[in-house]
Amino acid sequence: MSPAEYIAGLQRFLESHPHIASFQLNTDHRGESFLYLHGRLEFLHGGTLDFKEFLAFHSNEAEKYMYAYNYRQNEQVIFRYDNAPDPRAQHLPSYPAHKHAGETLLPSDQVSLMDVVAEVMNRNR
Repeated sequence: MSPAEYIAGLQRFLESHPHIASFQLNTDHRGESFLYLHGRLEFLHGGTLDFKEFLAFHSNEAEKYMYAYNYRQNEQVIFRYDNAPDPRAQHLPSYPAHKHAGETLLPSDQVSLMDVVAEVMNRNR
């Protein structure tokens, strides 16, 4: 997979999603194999998802080095996934990956933007 293929797949997903009102997708190519991607999704129900990913591309896959997905309604953060080395999350079995739910830190597998959009949709049914 190449950075261009990854971006094209993500853009197709966002353009075709029936509950996304608008989106910004910003890309910063760092050589041929690295990509910093960040942006914002606005949902029809009024929520906002800010995201960033830093990826390395190998022959058949994309490896995600860093990510953060921050879902909010108005200015209230509802949840956030990230893999920043937060000292408060060191006790979690998934460290450094974790989820912030209010003041609570929860273990979390690495998630994708599509996973987070699905969670947002499940919360707002």
